[in-house]
Amino acid sequence: MSTQQFVLTILFSLISLNILAAPKIYLFNTPLKTIPATMEGDKMLLVSIPKAAPGFDTSALIYTNDGYEIKYHDGIQWADTPTRMLLPLLVHYLETSGKFKAVLSATTAPIASELRLDTEILRLQQEFFTEPSQVRLVFRVQLFDMENRQVKATKVFEIIENAVSKDAEGSIFATNEAVIILLNKVVKFIVGQL
Repeated sequence: MSTQQFVLTILFSLISLNILAAPKIYLFNTPLKTIPATMEGDKMLLVSIPKAAPGFDTSALIYTNDGYEIKYHDGIQWADTPTRMLLPLLVHYLETSGKFKAVLSATTAPIASELRLDTEILRLQQEFFTEPSQVRLVFRVQLFDMENRQVKATKVFEIIENAVSKDAEGSIFATNEAVIILLNKVVKFIVGQL
């Protein structure tokens, strides 16, 4: 067998095993609400770029069988890291509350504001501890009063959603449901601090 034949054989083998195939790429699919024409609030809120706990700042879909070891689904991933995909959704959902003079994203408008929201994904993983498997989203929010230079409120949200199937697509659908629930809870919590 020549070198060229050997390389072609390996290449076709890898293609047949789906190793070289492009991954399926997914976004968070959340309904976008209508932003009120007029805002009731008198304070501007700056939403910082979300952070992620070690191991969770990746576009890979994470799963675990035992809670200690994280693994990645093959051939499927998020369009970007979940933290980067959450930022515009957080800004949008907070805007729809109508309770702020403006809601700004730290990526587009790093200006002074009266309030700042810092967030962190502590966990976002599919867990195979139960039947059906579940997606666990643990998210910390901290609201800062920038005028008085103090923490106004802190809360950790934990959302658990059953996956519709054991595969990565089941994780995608459950994650999207968890994100919608999370966004609504974050808005309610933050508005409650005003």
